[in-house]
Amino acid sequence: MKYDLPEPDAPENFSLWERLIIWLERQPAPQPVIPVDYRDRISVVTWLMVFGLGLSVLYTMPTTVITFHALGSPISLTLSETLIAAIFMAVLAATGTESIIRVHPRFTATPRRAFQHTWPFWSLPMAIVMITAYVLPVTPSGLIRVFGLLLSGSLLGLAFFGLYATVERGQSGFRRARFVLDALAYGSALILFLFVYQTRARSLLSGTLIAMTAILLAVEILRSTTPQASTVLTYGAIVGLVLGQVTWALNYWSSLNSLTGGLLLLLIFYLLVGIAQQGLQDRLTGRVLYEFVIFTVVALMLIAVVGPGFGS
Repeated sequence: MKYDLPEPDAPENFSLWERLIIWLERQPAPQPVIPVDYRDRISVVTWLMVFGLGLSVLYTMPTTVITFHALGSPISLTLSETLIAAIFMAVLAATGTESIIRVHPRFTATPRRAFQHTWPFWSLPMAIVMITAYVLPVTPSGLIRVFGLLLSGSLLGLAFFGLYATVERGQSGFRRARFVLDALAYGSALILFLFVYQTRARSLLSGTLIAMTAILLAVEILRSTTPQASTVLTYGAIVGLVLGQVTWALNYWSSLNSLTGGLLLLLIFYLLVGIAQQGLQDRLTGRVLYEFVIFTVVALMLIAVVGPGFGS
């Protein structure tokens, strides 16, 4: 439809409707909205993590020891460069994960409410970078350290792709990605348990660290079970509290070495998370509990055979 508008040199003769039409015709054409490719963000965040982890082994800082009293006895908390690097990289990993998950179509429509659903995705990348921050300083410099950096970057990239693929159930590759994430979570749990238990630190410190680690990884494994983030956090907190108490008890077992202690903690972690998963899905029956009991007995027998110090 074509409008016969007055000449632009006589604006006083224009009606309001005609002025509106002229104003709309003079507006620039709207630019198409280009969607953000999540793969580009994964690439940028992964290389940023690798760069930060590489820098973490190059800088030095004086070690600070904080001494305080708890439960009637003195406690010393050492703030080393490794601990500071692990905390900083964990925060950076959480921020990078948030930037990747936020471009998913599920969250782009309601960005203001996205945070209450995206924070459970942070835990696995945080665990991976914390492990790397502790492992790199004790590895020989040179090719082995470079290989460790590349390996951690590959695991982070794999985790990021898996996290994005599990934002919604039913999307392509959900089950395969969920299997990979579970494997990464349990592997991260074992390595972190070994690191923390190897220190043989006071129960107040080692139990707290293992409890926090268990909460993070339990949240990652359970987040696909229910859409209720608060429920996931509650179950994860219960798992972490139990693991912290178990660590407290195992610290009195002087003949137990770090490998056996780590395997026992992993077994308990697996059982608690598995029972929580079945409970959240309303599938916790007597038969399921019986299968867990059989698995526990077999696992304890294997740990008794291969785990030094278990039978002492």
